[in-house]
Amino acid sequence: MSVVGIDLGFQSCYVAVARAGGIETIANEYSDRCTPACISFGPKNRSIGAAAKSQVISNAKNTVQGFKRFHGRAFSDPFVEAEKSNLAYDIVQLSSGLTGIKCFGTSQVEERGYLCSGDSGWCHTNPCSKREDQQIFWQRT
Repeated sequence: MSVVGIDLGFQSCYVAVARAGGIETIANEYSDRCTPACISFGPKNRSIGAAAKSQVISNAKNTVQGFKRFHGRAFSDPFVEAEKSNLAYDIVQLSSGLTGIKCFGTSQVEERGYLCSGDSGWCHTNPCSKREDQQIFWQRT
């Protein structure tokens, strides 16, 4: 059995496996060893990693990056207040008082008005994987 390590960083994510004689950092679908911590919601799909990073300019309102800085922070936190004006995407207060990020774009999200939940940890949306069947944690408004 192999041991797997996952680093969910502010800008990038890494996945490494401990194998006989050392540690191997796993390459993503672009043959890069690091994957951008970025998620983009389009009209028909969700992009994660490098594919999402390429949409930062063309789909800024629906592309979320740098979200780790808000993880576990109260919406009333002075840091959150100061950062609001610097963001292309919208942040909101969740029922728990924590900071959430509005994510629109896919028909499922638009119809139901979901928010990425700070409670369950938006890092768990896993920018290191592009599998469409992967569960995303959402909180309904």
